[in-house]
Amino acid sequence: MKKILFSILAVALPAGAYASGAGTTAAPFLKAAMSPRAVAMAGAFSALADDSGAVFVNPAGLAQFKEREAAVDFSTYLQDAKMGNLSYAGRAGGGRLGLGVTFMTVGGIEKRGLNDAVGAVPELGDFSASDMAVTLAYAKVDIMPDALPKLDGGFSVKFIRSAIDDKTAFAAAVDAGAIYHATGKLNLSLALQNLGTEMKFEEESDPLPLNLRAGALYKVSPELNVAAEVNEYLRDEKFYPSVGAEYWFRKAFALRAGYKFGYDTSNLGSEVGLSLGFGVKVSGLGVDYAFLPFGDLGSIHRFGFWLQF
Repeated sequence: MKKILFSILAVALPAGAYASGAGTTAAPFLKAAMSPRAVAMAGAFSALADDSGAVFVNPAGLAQFKEREAAVDFSTYLQDAKMGNLSYAGRAGGGRLGLGVTFMTVGGIEKRGLNDAVGAVPELGDFSASDMAVTLAYAKVDIMPDALPKLDGGFSVKFIRSAIDDKTAFAAAVDAGAIYHATGKLNLSLALQNLGTEMKFEEESDPLPLNLRAGALYKVSPELNVAAEVNEYLRDEKFYPSVGAEYWFRKAFALRAGYKFGYDTSNLGSEVGLSLGFGVKVSGLGVDYAFLPFGDLGSIHRFGFWLQF
């Protein structure tokens, strides 16, 4: 597993050096595949990632807790798109197993034909688009006990399907990640996502949104987590730093907030990038909520439920 993890990272890191300009990538829904808890912290989650939602941001996080957990979340996304995630984490021999499913659908898209004899573009009804990714992950505690103790590692394989009207495309990808427990209070993380095949519709092919995450978590106290992260989309040439915090009251109620930099605030509004949310947990049951304002485009409300057993 150690060889697989670090070989994937080593091969993929130089990818950005060959990019000559910002490119077009397929399956953009993969960029938004996060739990409400992670969304409420502006995505600064790869170094915290201590629940089944780790399967979407850093598979190494699955090694940070011992319980089995199942979770589901959903939201009405921008432009009436609907999005949701399912996740599961459990034991697998001496390691941890994770499963994730992400889907997004958009319906009622207007379909038009070619110009007719008088230059009009006739209406042809409407169509829909959908995306889905299924992820299988594995993680292990202390993968290099002799060379680098306190390093957890993980990797995942994902299968992606996108459909537009009656056309369908497929792709496959791998993620790999690591979390280093530098001290009892400090975690450092590195994860590479969506290294895989291109997605082809008809004759056009586009690569997946290859993403490099680097994060840090500082546990100020047992109640307060403060995290920071940078996301570098190597093929899109987009860079998004983010910060987030989570505070627990009596280990039962959490307030969360974060801010992601890199959005076009001049056009979308100054509040774009802000995220807020809360969580409630009682006897192994939990509810999470996240709110993201996007100016004139509307706001995103994300709800989630989870069970530990």
